[in-house]
Amino acid sequence: MITIVGAGMAGLLAANLLSHHDCEIVEAQPTLPNNHSAVLRFRTANVGTALHIPFKAVQMIKDVLPWRNSVADALSYAYKNGGVYRSDRSIRSGFISETRYIAPDDLLVRMAKRVKTTFGFNWHPPTTRSDRPIISTIPMPNLMQLLNYQQLPEFDYVEGCNIVAKIIDCDAYISLLVPDPNYSFSRISITGDKLIVEFPKHEVLLNVQKLLEDALKLLGLSKHEIIDVIVIPQQYAMIQPIDNDLRKQFI
Repeated sequence: MITIVGAGMAGLLAANLLSHHDCEIVEAQPTLPNNHSAVLRFRTANVGTALHIPFKAVQMIKDVLPWRNSVADALSYAYKNGGVYRSDRSIRSGFISETRYIAPDDLLVRMAKRVKTTFGFNWHPPTTRSDRPIISTIPMPNLMQLLNYQQLPEFDYVEGCNIVAKIIDCDAYISLLVPDPNYSFSRISITGDKLIVEFPKHEVLLNVQKLLEDALKLLGLSKHEIIDVIVIPQQYAMIQPIDNDLRKQFI
Protein backbone atom coordinates (compact mmCIF):
# COMPACT_ATOMS: atom_id res chain seq x y z
CA MET A 1 0.00 0.00 0.00
CA ILE A 2 1.10 3.56 -0.75
CA THR A 3 0.20 6.51 1.47
CA ILE A 4 -0.36 9.77 -0.40
CA VAL A 5 -0.40 12.92 1.73
CA GLY A 6 -2.80 15.55 0.41
CA ALA A 7 -6.05 15.28 -1.56
CA GLY A 8 -5.45 18.24 -3.86
CA MET A 9 -4.87 17.97 -7.58
CA ALA A 10 -1.42 16.39 -7.25
CA GLY A 11 -2.50 13.85 -4.63
CA LEU A 12 -5.60 12.78 -6.54
CA LEU A 13 -3.65 12.42 -9.77
CA ALA A 14 -1.01 10.30 -8.05
CA ALA A 15 -3.62 8.06 -6.41
CA ASN A 16 -5.51 7.53 -9.65
CA LEU A 17 -2.42 6.80 -11.73
CA LEU A 18 -1.09 4.40 -9.06
CA SER A 19 -4.43 2.78 -8.24
CA HIS A 20 -3.01 -0.69 -8.96
CA HIS A 21 -0.76 -0.21 -5.89
CA ASP A 22 -3.66 0.10 -3.42
CA CYS A 23 -3.22 3.77 -2.55
CA GLU A 24 -4.67 5.61 0.43
CA ILE A 25 -4.87 9.41 0.68
CA VAL A 26 -4.70 11.28 3.98
CA GLU A 27 -5.96 14.87 3.97
CA ALA A 28 -5.77 17.45 6.77
CA GLN A 29 -8.89 19.35 5.69
CA PRO A 30 -12.32 18.00 6.70
CA THR A 31 -13.56 17.90 3.10
CA LEU A 32 -12.14 17.63 -0.39
CA PRO A 33 -10.05 20.78 -1.04
CA ASN A 34 -10.49 22.61 -4.33
CA ASN A 35 -7.59 24.99 -4.82
CA HIS A 36 -7.91 25.13 -8.60
CA SER A 37 -10.52 27.69 -9.61
CA ALA A 38 -8.83 28.21 -12.98
CA VAL A 39 -9.84 26.20 -16.02
CA LEU A 40 -7.64 23.14 -16.47
CA ARG A 41 -6.13 23.21 -19.96
CA PHE A 42 -3.50 20.77 -21.20
CA ARG A 43 -1.32 20.71 -24.31
CA THR A 44 -1.83 16.97 -24.84
CA ALA A 45 -4.54 14.39 -24.14
CA ASN A 46 -2.14 12.32 -22.00
CA VAL A 47 -3.68 13.17 -18.61
CA GLY A 48 -7.22 12.38 -19.72
CA THR A 49 -6.10 9.19 -21.45
CA ALA A 50 -4.22 8.00 -18.36
CA LEU A 51 -7.25 8.71 -16.15
CA HIS A 52 -9.74 7.22 -18.65
CA ILE A 53 -11.64 10.50 -18.42
CA PRO A 54 -12.36 12.21 -21.75
CA PHE A 55 -10.97 15.74 -22.11
CA LYS A 56 -12.47 18.05 -24.72
CA ALA A 57 -10.16 18.91 -27.63
CA VAL A 58 -10.55 22.56 -28.66
CA GLN A 59 -8.74 25.04 -30.87
CA MET A 60 -7.30 27.67 -28.53
CA ILE A 61 -6.24 31.07 -29.84
CA LYS A 62 -3.82 33.25 -27.92
CA ASP A 63 -2.46 36.75 -28.47
CA VAL A 64 -0.69 39.60 -26.70
CA LEU A 65 -2.15 43.12 -26.70
CA PRO A 66 0.80 45.16 -28.09
CA TRP A 67 2.16 47.92 -25.87
CA ARG A 68 5.76 48.98 -26.72
CA ASN A 69 7.87 46.13 -28.13
CA SER A 70 8.47 42.46 -27.34
CA VAL A 71 11.12 43.14 -24.69
CA ALA A 72 9.24 45.96 -22.96
CA ASP A 73 6.01 43.97 -23.08
CA ALA A 74 7.70 40.93 -21.49
CA LEU A 75 9.22 43.01 -18.68
CA SER A 76 5.97 44.87 -18.06
CA TYR A 77 3.93 41.66 -17.98
CA ALA A 78 6.32 40.10 -15.45
CA TYR A 79 6.21 43.23 -13.26
CA LYS A 80 2.44 43.50 -13.43
CA ASN A 81 1.97 39.92 -12.25
CA GLY A 82 4.81 39.52 -9.79
CA GLY A 83 6.05 42.98 -8.85
CA VAL A 84 9.53 42.22 -10.25
CA TYR A 85 10.96 42.88 -13.71
CA ARG A 86 12.04 39.43 -14.91
CA SER A 87 13.33 38.05 -18.19
CA ASP A 88 12.78 34.36 -17.45
CA ARG A 89 8.99 34.60 -17.65
CA SER A 90 8.72 36.25 -21.02
CA ILE A 91 5.57 36.17 -23.08
CA ARG A 92 5.42 35.04 -26.68
CA SER A 93 4.09 37.84 -28.84
CA GLY A 94 2.04 37.24 -31.93
CA PHE A 95 -1.13 35.32 -32.72
CA ILE A 96 -1.04 31.62 -31.81
CA SER A 97 -3.62 28.94 -32.61
CA GLU A 98 -3.06 25.56 -30.93
CA THR A 99 -5.00 22.52 -29.80
CA ARG A 100 -5.79 22.32 -26.08
CA TYR A 101 -7.51 19.64 -24.02
CA ILE A 102 -10.04 20.87 -21.47
CA ALA A 103 -10.68 18.85 -18.32
CA PRO A 104 -14.32 18.43 -17.19
CA ASP A 105 -15.51 20.77 -14.43
CA ASP A 106 -15.97 17.85 -12.02
CA LEU A 107 -12.52 16.32 -12.59
CA LEU A 108 -11.48 16.52 -8.90
CA VAL A 109 -14.74 14.97 -7.71
CA ARG A 110 -14.53 12.14 -10.25
CA MET A 111 -10.95 11.33 -9.27
CA ALA A 112 -11.81 11.48 -5.55
CA LYS A 113 -14.63 8.94 -5.93
CA ARG A 114 -12.15 6.34 -7.16
CA VAL A 115 -9.78 6.39 -4.19
CA LYS A 116 -9.89 5.87 -0.43
CA THR A 117 -9.39 9.14 1.46
CA THR A 118 -9.20 9.84 5.18
CA PHE A 119 -10.13 13.46 5.95
CA GLY A 120 -9.15 15.47 9.02
CA PHE A 121 -5.88 13.52 9.29
CA ASN A 122 -2.93 15.59 10.54
CA TRP A 123 -0.04 13.68 9.01
CA HIS A 124 3.49 13.92 10.43
CA PRO A 125 6.70 12.54 8.92
CA PRO A 126 7.56 9.09 10.36
CA THR A 127 10.44 9.01 12.82
CA THR A 128 11.66 5.60 11.63
CA ARG A 129 12.14 4.14 8.16
CA SER A 130 9.14 2.24 6.82
CA ASP A 131 8.76 -0.19 3.94
CA ARG A 132 5.45 1.49 3.12
CA PRO A 133 6.06 4.16 0.45
CA ILE A 134 4.86 7.69 1.15
CA ILE A 135 4.18 10.31 -1.51
CA SER A 136 3.95 13.83 -0.15
CA THR A 137 2.08 16.56 -2.04
CA ILE A 138 2.36 18.95 0.91
CA PRO A 139 3.48 22.45 -0.21
CA MET A 140 7.23 22.87 0.20
CA PRO A 141 7.03 25.57 2.94
CA ASN A 142 4.77 23.36 5.08
CA LEU A 143 6.92 20.27 4.55
CA MET A 144 10.07 22.20 5.47
CA GLN A 145 8.46 23.25 8.75
CA LEU A 146 7.30 19.69 9.52
CA LEU A 147 10.85 18.46 9.00
CA ASN A 148 12.36 21.35 11.02
CA TYR A 149 14.43 22.31 8.00
CA GLN A 150 16.98 24.94 9.02
CA GLN A 151 17.46 26.80 5.72
CA LEU A 152 13.86 27.95 5.41
CA PRO A 153 13.72 30.53 2.58
CA GLU A 154 11.15 33.26 2.18
CA PHE A 155 8.24 31.99 0.11
CA ASP A 156 6.80 35.15 -1.37
CA TYR A 157 3.62 35.42 -3.41
CA VAL A 158 1.28 37.98 -4.91
CA GLU A 159 -2.41 38.09 -4.07
CA GLY A 160 -4.98 38.96 -6.68
CA CYS A 161 -8.53 38.31 -7.78
CA ASN A 162 -10.55 37.33 -10.84
CA ILE A 163 -13.75 38.63 -12.33
CA VAL A 164 -15.68 35.61 -13.58
CA ALA A 165 -18.82 35.81 -15.72
CA LYS A 166 -20.86 33.94 -18.31
CA ILE A 167 -21.06 35.11 -21.92
CA ILE A 168 -24.42 34.59 -23.61
CA ASP A 169 -24.33 32.51 -26.83
CA CYS A 170 -20.61 31.81 -26.66
CA ASP A 171 -18.44 28.76 -27.30
CA ALA A 172 -14.93 30.16 -27.70
CA TYR A 173 -11.46 29.36 -26.34
CA ILE A 174 -9.16 32.36 -26.19
CA SER A 175 -6.47 33.98 -24.05
CA LEU A 176 -5.34 37.60 -24.35
CA LEU A 177 -2.27 38.74 -22.40
CA VAL A 178 -2.23 42.43 -21.43
CA PRO A 179 1.24 43.83 -20.54
CA ASP A 180 0.13 47.48 -20.78
CA PRO A 181 0.41 48.89 -17.21
CA ASN A 182 -2.48 51.26 -17.93
CA TYR A 183 -4.78 48.25 -17.65
CA SER A 184 -4.97 46.72 -14.16
CA PHE A 185 -5.84 43.25 -15.45
CA SER A 186 -3.12 41.02 -16.90
CA ARG A 187 -5.04 38.36 -18.81
CA ILE A 188 -8.49 37.79 -20.29
CA SER A 189 -9.63 34.25 -21.02
CA ILE A 190 -12.72 32.60 -22.43
CA THR A 191 -13.33 28.87 -22.08
CA GLY A 192 -16.61 27.89 -23.66
CA ASP A 193 -18.97 30.52 -22.26
CA LYS A 194 -16.88 31.27 -19.15
CA LEU A 195 -15.07 34.60 -19.01
CA ILE A 196 -12.17 35.14 -16.59
CA VAL A 197 -10.45 38.53 -16.18
CA GLU A 198 -7.34 38.15 -14.00
CA PHE A 199 -6.06 40.90 -11.70
CA PRO A 200 -2.76 40.68 -9.76
CA LYS A 201 -4.11 43.21 -7.25
CA HIS A 202 -7.29 43.74 -5.24
CA GLU A 203 -8.23 47.18 -6.59
CA VAL A 204 -10.77 45.44 -8.83
CA LEU A 205 -13.12 45.21 -5.85
CA LEU A 206 -13.56 49.00 -5.96
CA ASN A 207 -14.80 49.29 -9.54
CA VAL A 208 -15.81 45.93 -10.94
CA GLN A 209 -18.22 47.20 -13.60
CA LYS A 210 -15.78 49.69 -15.16
CA LEU A 211 -12.88 47.22 -15.23
CA LEU A 212 -15.08 44.50 -16.70
CA GLU A 213 -16.26 46.84 -19.45
CA ASP A 214 -12.63 47.74 -20.28
CA ALA A 215 -11.78 44.06 -20.67
CA LEU A 216 -14.86 43.37 -22.77
CA LYS A 217 -14.02 46.20 -25.17
CA LEU A 218 -10.68 44.54 -25.94
CA LEU A 219 -12.63 41.45 -27.04
CA GLY A 220 -15.23 43.38 -28.98
CA LEU A 221 -17.95 42.48 -26.49
CA SER A 222 -20.37 44.56 -24.42
CA LYS A 223 -21.78 44.34 -20.90
CA HIS A 224 -25.18 43.39 -22.36
CA GLU A 225 -23.74 40.00 -23.36
CA ILE A 226 -22.58 39.16 -19.83
CA ILE A 227 -24.46 37.55 -16.93
CA ASP A 228 -23.65 35.97 -13.54
CA VAL A 229 -20.72 38.25 -12.68
CA ILE A 230 -18.76 37.34 -9.54
CA VAL A 231 -15.38 38.29 -8.04
CA ILE A 232 -13.15 35.48 -6.74
CA PRO A 233 -10.12 36.29 -4.50
CA GLN A 234 -6.88 34.54 -5.46
CA GLN A 235 -4.50 34.28 -2.51
CA TYR A 236 -1.71 32.80 -4.66
CA ALA A 237 -2.17 34.68 -7.92
CA MET A 238 1.59 34.44 -8.48
CA ILE A 239 4.17 32.44 -6.51
CA GLN A 240 7.64 33.94 -6.62
CA PRO A 241 10.48 31.52 -7.41
CA ILE A 242 13.01 30.58 -4.74
CA ASP A 243 16.72 29.87 -5.20
CA ASN A 244 16.99 26.83 -7.46
CA ASP A 245 20.02 25.34 -5.68
CA LEU A 246 18.23 25.53 -2.34
CA ARG A 247 15.13 23.90 -3.82
CA LYS A 248 17.18 21.03 -5.29
CA GLN A 249 19.11 20.58 -2.04
CA PHE A 250 15.90 20.22 -0.08
CA ILE A 251 14.42 17.74 -2.55
